[in-house]
Amino acid sequence: MKREYYVIDAFTNNAFDGNPAAVILHAESLTDEQMLTIAAEFNLSETTFITKVQPNPHLDNSEKEDETAKLRFRWCTPTTEVDMCGHATLAGVHALIESDQLPAPTLDGSVRLLIDTRCGTLIAHIETLPNTPNRHTIWLDLISPTIQKISLPENDLAQYLNMPTDAYNRDLPPALTQDRDAIVFVKDFSILNDIKPDFKQLTALLEKHDLRGLSVATIATLTPSIHVQSRFFAPTCGIIEDPVTGSVHGPLGVYLVEHGVITMQDNVAGMQCTQGIPGGRTGLVWVLVRSDPSGSLSVRIGGQAVTTMRGSLFNCD
Repeated sequence: MKREYYVIDAFTNNAFDGNPAAVILHAESLTDEQMLTIAAEFNLSETTFITKVQPNPHLDNSEKEDETAKLRFRWCTPTTEVDMCGHATLAGVHALIESDQLPAPTLDGSVRLLIDTRCGTLIAHIETLPNTPNRHTIWLDLISPTIQKISLPENDLAQYLNMPTDAYNRDLPPALTQDRDAIVFVKDFSILNDIKPDFKQLTALLEKHDLRGLSVATIATLTPSIHVQSRFFAPTCGIIEDPVTGSVHGPLGVYLVEHGVITMQDNVAGMQCTQGIPGGRTGLVWVLVRSDPSGSLSVRIGGQAVTTMRGSLFNCD
């Protein structure tokens, strides 16, 4: 049996940049073990498996049905299934665009897609760029981030990252996201780019604190048009360094608003963020943080994507 797949570079409009993810369409018959085996075969940071959601027989009208996710996304690293992945969600939506499987546009011409996931329902919005019908910006409404304080052994972490112990930005203390990612801020982009982790030691530290990954970020970027620059390490999930991690940018955006780094206007704060591997792949993530009348913050991330490969898997059932 043949099974269609895509390889898509997310958070970029240039092929072979950004963060690549594989996407498997019509994955209903695959077992958990088969999904992990396929993800290991692609050996990318994430592979997205898209399945249909069975209709709910208890829904009694079309209005409720419109608010129900029709598709489910699952994400696997080469070693494990994860609850959330931003760039692989972007890639999955892009694959649906390429294969003409999106719902019909609304009256205003926009397309809205509800996605069922292990962490809840995500909402994707697809915008067609003016005068370029084949180019799209994909926005994801993320589950509202929860950010907590975290205490890490700073001297040990600095040693494992091979950076000076005075490299931390003391105005922005370490934080923990709902995905169990630690966020640590350093003073400037040169320190960030010079980090050369000892992955054996870093992996042990992440495991000890039950962390999925580590985002090292700075607000002292190379250009004022970029509000935050970062790198992301997740060796406990089989990802040595991720080029662009969409899921961590929601918490990053909320953190910067809560700490007064980014100010809101009319209850909205927007920022441009870059993440990349020095000398390697890099990508651009747009972040919008909104405040409702109660003061609660919600977040939307956005980016573009490019298909680089399309083909068929064989003998995977």
